[in-house]
Amino acid sequence: MVLQNPNLEGYEIVRNFWQVYYNSHKGTFVAPKKCSGCYNNDRFVVWAVAVASQAVVDGARIYKELRPLVPAAIEIFQKYKNPHLKGFSAAENNGNDKDIYYDDDAQVCSAMLTAFEVTGDKKYLDQGRELVRFLMGGWNDDPNAKTKGGMRWHVSKTLLNSCTTAEVAKCCLQIASFIPNEAKIYIDFAAKCIDWQIKVLQDPEDKLIKDGVGLDSTDVDDVKWSYNTGTTLSAASLLYHHTKDSKWKAIADDLAKAAINRGVFFYDRDYPDELRYWRDPSYFVQLLLEGLADYLLFVGDEAPDGLPQKIHTEVRRHLIMFYEYMKDPKDGLYLQSFEPHNTYKETYEHKYKREFDSKKGWGLKGEDKGDDGEPQKCLMGGGAAARVFFQGARIVPEI
Repeated sequence: MVLQNPNLEGYEIVRNFWQVYYNSHKGTFVAPKKCSGCYNNDRFVVWAVAVASQAVVDGARIYKELRPLVPAAIEIFQKYKNPHLKGFSAAENNGNDKDIYYDDDAQVCSAMLTAFEVTGDKKYLDQGRELVRFLMGGWNDDPNAKTKGGMRWHVSKTLLNSCTTAEVAKCCLQIASFIPNEAKIYIDFAAKCIDWQIKVLQDPEDKLIKDGVGLDSTDVDDVKWSYNTGTTLSAASLLYHHTKDSKWKAIADDLAKAAINRGVFFYDRDYPDELRYWRDPSYFVQLLLEGLADYLLFVGDEAPDGLPQKIHTEVRRHLIMFYEYMKDPKDGLYLQSFEPHNTYKETYEHKYKREFDSKKGWGLKGEDKGDDGEPQKCLMGGGAAARVFFQGARIVPEI
């Protein structure tokens, strides 16, 4: 197998997962067999639906053959909506469930706004605008909070998350381009989010973004997932695009450099430098890739010398590795892992041992393993894999 066209690979993945998971009679994604991301035997949490639906819309931007799928993909979200709060629950419900996560809903919102951008159908803009307004209500303005500011993770929890804060900022900046008379409101809110993110959660040493902090605490969770840096990079790059304030460019430059620094947290540093890779799952890496693509789009011409080429080189090698290690040639779908030893046994035996000198033993991550211990794919894996290639193709259109 040789990867040549990342966009085409993304297209094939969307076609494949749509055929496997979309049930036209039920108007939603249904798992043939319980798998990762199912909250019961066959239905998927809204996060998985958001990633898959975003992949459909990403693909429809490039391939008109996918445009007929967009209405069905976006309509699925209505099964998860709480019309009283205007947010979307983690599970399908009767309209009263309050298990609502702001980061999940930010990904729902991004899919809606991208659907408007791709199709021009104003109903998606209206849906996205309502959801943006709901998301902005998640800002922590509790006067008694030990940690001031930041976006809540969940409507009823006290955790302030970096992914929520950056993803909501990104939605605000997306919609600012579509509603000029409201743009300042959204841009100012996004700026408030990223100011908080950098002040409270950025590591001053490696420039990565830490995971979160409780509003009733000042103890920051030091885990630095790749998507936290990626979503913050997207938002900072968009802020520079909207404002031309050099402050946002400096922040974006630092984040872009950190994202491809093989010595940072989310690279597997058990290997020599030339073999290190992003070790997070694909559903995190897709947002890191989007951040790098947004950086090159909105800052690229003014980026530090040599940085765009370094980003291109790093993205290219990751796309190739993901394609060669995680694709199942039988059905064209992907595991969620980005770690080459956590793959199909035959791939491990015939490829990993040779290329990585048997550094690590074979295994499958729990989310990529069925009850029988065999590799198992899921909707999230399909959506995330398609987005890996669609977002990667914005940087590396051809291999």
